[in-house]
Amino acid sequence: MTVITDYIDQAPTLAQPHLQQIYALLKQLLPDAEERISYGMPTFWQQHNLVHFIANKHHLGFYPTAAPLVELADELDGYTHSKGAIQFPYDRPLPTNLITKLVRSRLAHPETAARHRRSTEAMPPEIQQALTQAGLLAQFNVRPHYQQNDYLRWIQQAKRPATQEKRLQQMLTELTDGHLYMKMNWQTKSKRAGDRQD
Repeated sequence: MTVITDYIDQAPTLAQPHLQQIYALLKQLLPDAEERISYGMPTFWQQHNLVHFIANKHHLGFYPTAAPLVELADELDGYTHSKGAIQFPYDRPLPTNLITKLVRSRLAHPETAARHRRSTEAMPPEIQQALTQAGLLAQFNVRPHYQQNDYLRWIQQAKRPATQEKRLQQMLTELTDGHLYMKMNWQTKSKRAGDRQD
């Protein structure tokens, strides 16, 4: 079991075929990449995030960054896409040839990731206060930087205060547990490489 197979197992039934298929394909195309959950999404990482994917209600979201989508723009007809993401509807076969080309293009543009390498986000005072009051600031600080950033962004992106509070409480619970990250077990993978920074 990995953090990504845990994610797939918990995903809705409708999404499972596409998730399993893209996961198998990415493992084949990126055999040396580490599997992570980043920004709440299954991620293949190798010195930096290579690609992400996520189960949405009606489609699989795939995030190969902007450069591959620009390079292969002529092949994206019929798919909804944005600057860095493309949607693959569940009611259509997964376009494995297109995904393969996107991944190969992504590997050919490593300089894109180097330019966008992130540092740890600034922590809002209210989150720091909650961590301090719960006695969990040290546990937060020893988490990998990508997890710290994911938690901070995830909490702050909630539009309603009640949702922000719910996400904050989930983070505190997971930090208390020590093995959970975004409702998935990450500790086994982190023993090998969890302190690397993205």
